[in-house]
Amino acid sequence: MRSPDRLRRIGARNSRLASAWLLAACVTVWALTGCGDFWQDPYATNNNGGTTATTTTLTASPTTTTVGSAVTLTATVSASAATGTVTFYSNSTSIGSADLSSGTASTTYTPTSAGTDSLTASYSGDDTYASSTSDPVTITVSTSASAGAGVTAAVAGRPAGSGDPSGAPNPEGMHTRVATTAYEAAPIHATSAFSARDGEFTAKDAGAVVVEGKGAVTLTGAKLTAAAGNGRGVLLEQTGNNTGKPSFSMTGGSLSYTCAPDLTPACGEGSKPRGQNQPAALFSAANATAEIRIVDVTVSNNTPLATRDNGTLLTAGSFLPQSAGNANGAQVIFRAEGTTLKGDVIVDRLSTAALSILADGSGQGSTLAGAINSAGKAKTVSLTLDPASLWVVTGNSYVTSLDGLDLDGKTVRNVDGGGHCVFYSSEINGQSSATVYTLAGGGYLAPRDTPGLGCD
Repeated sequence: MRSPDRLRRIGARNSRLASAWLLAACVTVWALTGCGDFWQDPYATNNNGGTTATTTTLTASPTTTTVGSAVTLTATVSASAATGTVTFYSNSTSIGSADLSSGTASTTYTPTSAGTDSLTASYSGDDTYASSTSDPVTITVSTSASAGAGVTAAVAGRPAGSGDPSGAPNPEGMHTRVATTAYEAAPIHATSAFSARDGEFTAKDAGAVVVEGKGAVTLTGAKLTAAAGNGRGVLLEQTGNNTGKPSFSMTGGSLSYTCAPDLTPACGEGSKPRGQNQPAALFSAANATAEIRIVDVTVSNNTPLATRDNGTLLTAGSFLPQSAGNANGAQVIFRAEGTTLKGDVIVDRLSTAALSILADGSGQGSTLAGAINSAGKAKTVSLTLDPASLWVVTGNSYVTSLDGLDLDGKTVRNVDGGGHCVFYSSEINGQSSATVYTLAGGGYLAPRDTPGLGCD
C-alpha cells in the first residue's frame, strides 16, 4: 500500500503535468489566433509549487519618497529553507525579481510618476513550498520640485529659464537635464502636456519617453539617449483610467536608442522577460490612438536582431488581453520630415498605421530603410511619400495603399525594392489599381497575392 506522503507526491506530480499540458494548449491557441504579436503578458505568473504553505511579507523603505528616488523592497517568505524566485509588482506591473536567500529577497524600485503605488511581492514556490503573494504595501510618491507639469521623472538640477517649476507648463527656452539609471525609469513620463527646448534626457536602462493617455510631449532641439529597459525607446500607450490620444513631437536635436542582444540579453529574439517589448523597437504604440511626428531629427536606432539586422522602427499593437474587451490594438499616425530612419514597421492584426515619409520645409527629403508589415497581419497600413523622399525596402512588405509615388510609366523611382516585393490591396496614388510596377533597385509593387514574381 502506498503511503499518504507518496500519494501526495504522485498527486503533485500529476497536477504539474496537467498544468504543463494546459499551458502548452493555451500557447498553441494563442499562436493560432494571433492575439498580440509581440508583447509578453505583464501579469503572467508561475503557479508551480509544493504542498507546504507559505506566507510572503513585503516591506518598503522608505514609504514616502519623490519621483526618481530609489525605494528598497524586501520580501520575507515564512520558511527560511524555501528556494525560488520572488517577483515584485507595482499596481500589477512587474518591476523586478530576485532569488530567495535564507528566506528573503530584495530589489530596488524607482517610481517614475507621482501619486500612490500599491506594491506586492509574489513567491514562485519550489518542489516543497507552495507559492504565495504578500498583502499590498502602499507608498506615497511626490513630484520632484524641479519637474515640470506633465513630467513624472526626476530632474537633475534646476531648469534654466523663468518658468515656474512647481506645476506650470514648461516654457519655451527651458533647458532641462534629466538622467535616470533605474530599470524602466524613463526620463520623460508624461500624462499631460510637456514641452522643452534644448533639453538633455538620458536613461541607462530604460526608454527615453513614455506618453500615457492625454499626454503630449513636444521637444525642440532636445537630445534623447536611452538604452535597454523594456525594449521601447519611445512608448505611447493608454492604460487604466488614463484615456486620451497620446502624442510625441520632436523637431531638431537627436534621438538615440540601443537595445542590442550583444549588450543586453533581454533584447534578443529568444528572451521572454516579463513586460519586454518583442522585438525591441525605437517607437511603440499600445492600446491607443497615437501620433508621432519627427522633423529634422538625427536618429540612431540600434535594435538589431539576427532576422532583422536593421532593427525595428515601430511596433503598433495591443498588449496580450486580460479579457476580450482589452484587445484594443493601436491606431498610429507616424510622420517623418527631413529625417533618415531605419528599422521595420510591425503592425498587429488589431491595429492600423498611417505612415508619411516626407521632405521638410526646406525640401530635404526623408529616407526609410526597412520592411513594412512583413507578416501581412495589419488591419490597414498606408504609406505616403514625395519625390524628394525614398523608401528602401529590406523585406517583402504588405500595405493597403501608397500615395505620392514618383512614377515613370510602370517604374517607381522613389521606392528602392532591393529585389523584394511590395504588395498592395487598395489604391496607388489615390486611385484603385491592379497594375504591377517595377521598383527601382529591383523587385515589384503588385496587387496582393500576385503569383510568379520571384521576390526574395
